[in-house]
Amino acid sequence: MPSELAAEAVKRSRDQSATPFLEPWPLQIQPAVPTRFLLCRDDRFFPAEFMRRVVEQRLGIAPDEIDGGHTIALSRPKELADRLEAYQAERNSPR
Repeated sequence: MPSELAAEAVKRSRDQSATPFLEPWPLQIQPAVPTRFLLCRDDRFFPAEFMRRVVEQRLGIAPDEIDGGHTIALSRPKELADRLEAYQAERNSPR
C-alpha cells in the first residue's frame, strides 16, 4: 500500500468497541436475513485461511472473495463498489 494511503487510513481511524471480542453473541441463532461475507484474499491482519474457517464455523456459509488487503475500501474502492452494487442488484432482481 502506498504510504500516502496508509497515512490517510491512520488519519481517519476511530476507536472500536472491544465488545465483540469480550461478550458472546446475545441471540441463540443468526437473524433470518441474507448474509454475505466478502473476504479479502491479501489481508494480513485477518488472513484468508483463518477467515474462511471462521466464516464457515460461525455463519455456515462460504465467503465470497476479492483481491486486496485489510483496507480494501482504500486500496481497491472501485472493485469493492462494483461488488457491493452487484450484491444489491442480485437482491433486487425478481426471482
